[in-house]
Amino acid sequence: MRTRDDEARRAVVEDLDRTLFLEAGAGSGKTSCLVARYVALVEHGIPADHIAAITFTEKAAGELVDRIRGELEDRARAGNAACAEALVVIDRAAIGTLHAFAQRILNEHPVEAGLPPRVQVLDEIASQVAFEARWDEYVDALLDDPELEHPLRLLLASGAGLRHLHDVAVAFDDNWDLVEDRAAWRPPAVPSLDVAAVVARLEHVLALADHCTAHDDKLLLHLQGTITDFARQLADAVDDDTRLSLLGQELRCRNGRAPNWVSIGVDVVRSELADIEADCALLRQSVQEGALQVLASSLAGFTVRSAQTRRRAGELEFHDLLVLARGMLRDPARGPAVRAALAGRYQRLLLDEFQDTDPIQIELAVLIGSDDPADGGIEWWQIEIEPGRLFFVGDPKQSIYRFRRADIGMFLQARDELVGSSEPLTRNFRTGRPIVEWVNHTFGQIIEEVPDSQPAYLPLDAVRPAPAVGPPVAFVGTLHGARTVAGEMREAEARDVVAAIRTAMADQWSVGELEDDESETWRAPRWSDIAILLPARTSLPFLEQALEAAAIPYRAETSSLVYGTREVRDLLMIARAVEDPTDALAVVAALRTPGLACGDDDLFTWRRRHGGHWNHQGPAPDGAPPDHPVAAGLGWLGELHRERLWSSPSQVLERIVRDRRLMELAVAERRP
Repeated sequence: MRTRDDEARRAVVEDLDRTLFLEAGAGSGKTSCLVARYVALVEHGIPADHIAAITFTEKAAGELVDRIRGELEDRARAGNAACAEALVVIDRAAIGTLHAFAQRILNEHPVEAGLPPRVQVLDEIASQVAFEARWDEYVDALLDDPELEHPLRLLLASGAGLRHLHDVAVAFDDNWDLVEDRAAWRPPAVPSLDVAAVVARLEHVLALADHCTAHDDKLLLHLQGTITDFARQLADAVDDDTRLSLLGQELRCRNGRAPNWVSIGVDVVRSELADIEADCALLRQSVQEGALQVLASSLAGFTVRSAQTRRRAGELEFHDLLVLARGMLRDPARGPAVRAALAGRYQRLLLDEFQDTDPIQIELAVLIGSDDPADGGIEWWQIEIEPGRLFFVGDPKQSIYRFRRADIGMFLQARDELVGSSEPLTRNFRTGRPIVEWVNHTFGQIIEEVPDSQPAYLPLDAVRPAPAVGPPVAFVGTLHGARTVAGEMREAEARDVVAAIRTAMADQWSVGELEDDESETWRAPRWSDIAILLPARTSLPFLEQALEAAAIPYRAETSSLVYGTREVRDLLMIARAVEDPTDALAVVAALRTPGLACGDDDLFTWRRRHGGHWNHQGPAPDGAPPDHPVAAGLGWLGELHRERLWSSPSQVLERIVRDRRLMELAVAERRP
């Protein structure tokens, strides 16, 4: 009897002219399904370079390419001509991240996108450096703008600063397309800060002091001290800056003895002070919001101008790629022709990890999958896509909510509006049955369906049985005293780990092993089946001693041990300096390595005597000797920085090792 899981896997490879929305549970083999869909399309007659597979990360894209290539090679060796032809063009197929796909679209239609002939995509570091340069220029203009002086002074008076505006500017820059949609809005003028009503109420509450019958009452002292000073300062304030800073003061008071205020009641005075404080907060808030709206409007203009400048210069950031690609496809004049060309170029789009997709991805996909020239002007969920054009894979339970604007509501809307329903993959190939049963029992109660925000829990079906011998999950160790010193605690934990290993080996806990035919068998454990994961290297010596004392063979395989060697640290220091010429600390650290061999005396004379700087992209100071060790080192760093644009990371590292003879120096240092 076929299950829904069986039907879903059949549809992946057989229903090629049907738009599918695959809801793939954890460990259900969704990547295998994606590969199977891709290969089935190739065998159906669609060229491999006419299929786009969009994944979440570059690592996932690399794995997907390898698995597709491996499957094509296997079938080509078996005589499949379509798969053999696909291997010829697989290197130019569109298998990559969303940003890479958007860049490919722009590269294929640069004129329609309004881009210059040469386009450079800035990485994260270069984008940050460019933003900070633009921000410095903006701050200079902001401080010189007389129209923004008043709101800026109010902002500073309220306790905020330029760093807060900087944080807003970063958020605007990350979402500049949303800012652009609202940039034309002009805020109202900042409301005047009229404190006359507050001063009048303060005078009224101060007059209530006459009702107190005890000169040492704490509420009376509060009125005569804090409130009197506040009223005087507020009345004497000559500008809005001072008034705004004063309005944030705490006025309410819970002190005062009821017998001392019999004629009016102590609660009346307390309530009056609380009301005045609330009025001050509302007045302060209204003025702050007005000032922030004016400054936010200025920041919006700065953000949009920056995006336009990057576009004209052809120096794009990752988010620019998405926005410009979507804008080109939606352009009423050029969009229809571009969409028609892309629809012919990319006949099928496979979208992986759809639960965490940027909303722009779905727009790009449906616009390419549409055959109606008028679709560029309507919402994406209203677009009719050609059957079979799109293939979605995702799992709402694995969604990183709001990551990269990801929205589970959009996931559900795409499923319901574009497809109508999802095909479930429920078989879990990764985890044993006892754990899967616990997961189903627990999360089946926790996850409840909420329309438009949370789909119902989809139970998993375990493929792997429970182990033949040994528990599916075991708790290792015992509870140690809370006041145990760190060294003793690590020794005790190491003994607990060793005890668990000896138990597993003595009781012969079962280990699953895949055979050539993909079936799983159980066998007795070997030492190499056991891995110990450490959160930090501080526990490693204690664990090594415990393992050696128990005669348990082990091998330490930790990246920190490799990266902790002198030659690797030097290599990374030089690589950082090559990548970022503005990082003076990295450049100086690189110059001091044996590879560049600049002594502290060389660094001192370069800086003090010759007035040199550390930016290897800037000119050398006048009069500095060209053969100075620092000049030579900076020149080499600068040359490699420029060459990295057309070199792979491995080529850059190879050049550093070769030119600076890092390995030879390391060997020489270790010689007795």
